[in-house]
Amino acid sequence: MKRLLLAALTICLAFSLAACMGPNSQEAIQQSDRLLISSGFDAIPANTPARMKHLESMPQHRILHLVRGGKDYYLWADAANGQCLWVGTWQDYQRFKQLAWDMYNQGGQDRLDYMDGWSSGPVDWDMWGPW
Repeated sequence: MKRLLLAALTICLAFSLAACMGPNSQEAIQQSDRLLISSGFDAIPANTPARMKHLESMPQHRILHLVRGGKDYYLWADAANGQCLWVGTWQDYQRFKQLAWDMYNQGGQDRLDYMDGWSSGPVDWDMWGPW
């Protein structure tokens, strides 16, 4: 039951700072980057035209769940600002949820969007290298 409640709360949250800040403000972006780094996510630069095109096609600034090679990965696309794809494991995502929840309880975090079952369509994920 606790897991279900935590999952429901996590899904209800979207990544933006409260009240006066929009989700794409510079401070909100820096906050997102700090959370992702602290959680163990790796930033993979969109340093080719193919990567950038793919990154821009993804839902932005929300956690995406992807199974690749039989393993669960959690992604965060940032095409406009960091121009990178953040990639984390299940453990990284668990740390991320806890840190986001802690920030929310301290009044510094508004919401966190999560998309399970997100489908990227036919994509050559190998262009992003090994994870």
